[in-house]
Amino acid sequence: MKQDSQPRGMHTLDAVPSTLLVPLVARARGGSLFPWLDPHDAQAQQILRHSHQEVDPLLQDRASVLNVLWRTQLIKQIGDAFFKQHPDAVGINLGAGLSDYFQWLDNGHNHWLDVDLQPVLAMRHALLHPHSDTAQNGHIDLGQPGWWQRLPAEVRSADAPMLLVCEGVLMYLTPTQVKTVLHEIGENAHEGSQLVCDFMTPMGIGQARLAPSIAGTGAEFLWGAHNGLEVARLHPRLELLAQHTVAEAYGPTCSWAELCLSPWTGGPLYGLAHLEISEP
Repeated sequence: MKQDSQPRGMHTLDAVPSTLLVPLVARARGGSLFPWLDPHDAQAQQILRHSHQEVDPLLQDRASVLNVLWRTQLIKQIGDAFFKQHPDAVGINLGAGLSDYFQWLDNGHNHWLDVDLQPVLAMRHALLHPHSDTAQNGHIDLGQPGWWQRLPAEVRSADAPMLLVCEGVLMYLTPTQVKTVLHEIGENAHEGSQLVCDFMTPMGIGQARLAPSIAGTGAEFLWGAHNGLEVARLHPRLELLAQHTVAEAYGPTCSWAELCLSPWTGGPLYGLAHLEISEP
């Protein structure tokens, strides 16, 4: 009898949700390619150990692996700093896939919520084993207006800043949907909350076929931003704290080259925006 070549339930996922396999493999096995960025993701390693997924083709897309490991390291650093400042706060991963940031950010006092579409949540329940009773999952479709009101009541009513993570999601949404996501956050998140989201250059829109790990999924890149300031301008309560570029991971020469090209590109080819929700 032939064994399933994918983690349980993967074959039932639509194009965009199926891209969750890329960060899963990168965090589980990418450290062999970029050891200085290895996140030591115990959860991802466990999932792949118990699956029959052929991961070598995904690891051959070295650029995507590097993107994932680079942003993972940054999100961990930003999350650690946030929870040192707000030790009892809530963190929410919007479009979590099979990621588990709470394995690194759990301080024993904070809480965490991973949200995604129902088929993805079914996979999370089957494959992930939470190590803390202060972490939970929630069914949210970020592409639909009003999704904030479907968050758990105790999360929505929290009178304190929260950490919001949105990685590997926005580039697959339409510009209108991206505005909806950021509108929900800007209108509802408590002042002082922070948002970390990645973005790609608008030159990448419609070019998913050039990313080997994405090309076979049927997903497409639909949205991009020239820089973090452009992301912040999508809602008056969003304030850009910092912008990071993946060129940093390639060294000073690439950072310099990207800077020289910025008059034409407008900013990073792939970057991370660190924003704060403030009063306009």
